[in-house]
Amino acid sequence: MRGVPPLYPGGFATRLVDMAPPSARSWPRNIFVALGVLLGLSGIWMLVPELLNSTPLKHPFGRGGADMSAEQRGRAALAAHIGLIRGDLWAAAAFAGARLMWKEQAEGLSRSGGQQAAQVKSEAETALTFAPVNGAAWLLLALLTPAPAGRENRIATLLEMSYFTAPNEASLAPLRLERAVMSGALADKDLQLFLQSDIRAVLSRLPDGQQTLAAIYGSAPAEAQPVFMSLIAEADPAVAESLRSGQPK
Repeated sequence: MRGVPPLYPGGFATRLVDMAPPSARSWPRNIFVALGVLLGLSGIWMLVPELLNSTPLKHPFGRGGADMSAEQRGRAALAAHIGLIRGDLWAAAAFAGARLMWKEQAEGLSRSGGQQAAQVKSEAETALTFAPVNGAAWLLLALLTPAPAGRENRIATLLEMSYFTAPNEASLAPLRLERAVMSGALADKDLQLFLQSDIRAVLSRLPDGQQTLAAIYGSAPAEAQPVFMSLIAEADPAVAESLRSGQPK
């Protein structure tokens, strides 16, 4: 048919593009440029915090282990602020702050322990806002929460959340047991089931497990010792007997 332009490059389709206004012809390019910028910014957002926080702690907030410098603490906090909504970075900042805080307390250097504790607690709470499955962060909150004077024990709730989110994390077991024994949370019947699991993990998966339990038992308040010993006896009667005799193997 005459008068009908062919649909091939350089034909009718090309003419339609040429007839379109400049704004309509440039929008695909603008979209690709915007996507490229967005991907670039996302890469920087992911990479820079990792460079700042390049040496994660194996045992996040233990009182022992490698020294934690103020510079490392500052880098972890900066990485968290850059990451903004990354709960793992906020948790790392909280763990670094706790390590530094306890190190200074042990050396008698801290003059603002309360302010440091409040900052670390705030970072742990922010971490759990964005990543509520971090069992170590729940435990850190339990360690930073004062023991209650009344019947309600928030520490027991925080410890339960740590168990729910990290039930098989043996490295957390000694501190969870210690906090439960020292805070009065040991009396919580629901929590005792989790504590028995941690006792078994300490005995089967950690070196010097009996010595660890003996140290926790020895530092426990007098009213908590019988309950803690009964939990050990339910987990392993032989270990309980050796602890009663004062000769852990």
